Amino acid sequence: MATYKEQQQNKAYYVLLEDGVPLGTFGNLKKITEYMEGKDFPSYWTLVRKEENPLICGVYRIYKVKHH
Repeated sequence: MATYKEQQQNKAYYVLLEDGVPLGTFGNLKKITEYMEGKDFPSYWTLVRKEENPLICGVYRIYKVKHH
């Protein structure tokens, strides 16, 4: 069983920006799509297929950052 510290070392967060303005930090892509519901934003299934960092979706950018 991994310790809490070991679990946190590999954890990644997603930072959502709109035109360079941070909208929030999320633990997974599903939470971002729920937050953006009702806006012109790609679905969760579209986002998980993309591999670039940052994910670019029109005026939105999603950066995947590692916890230190």
